[in-house]
Amino acid sequence: MQANGRFTIAIHICIFMQIKGEGSLISSQTLAESVKTNPVVIRRIVSKLRDNEIIGSVAGAKGGFFLKRPAQQITLWDIYQAVRETDLFYKPKKVNPDCVVSSNLSFLVDDVYSEAELSMRAALQPVSVANLSAKLNTITDLESSNNFC
Repeated sequence: MQANGRFTIAIHICIFMQIKGEGSLISSQTLAESVKTNPVVIRRIVSKLRDNEIIGSVAGAKGGFFLKRPAQQITLWDIYQAVRETDLFYKPKKVNPDCVVSSNLSFLVDDVYSEAELSMRAALQPVSVANLSAKLNTITDLESSNNFC
């Protein structure tokens, strides 16, 4: 699965957990039904979120997953960092020393890549799961919604 797909699903999972409320344990099956994907995909993403202290889990038949931190303290940057598997931009590991482009490409684009990542961080860092849940509530009125998954 592409990084942006994992990121989007991870955001969905965190918002879902925040809306369900503190103390609610949510199964991977429930999350999979909400996201409309296979529970295995959910478990892989949840594992990364758990490894990064964003969500916690309780084992057993009545177990499940929950937000480990308050939603206000979980930013989109935190989520992105948890689920990303590679650098934002591809950087070749092998360089052809006989090619002027290959041997200089890193020098040409590294600063641009760094700036792009800093810009991405600046955009994602201030947005929390709580912000997105509140925004969702303003457009859907979650309190009275019958279609909450």
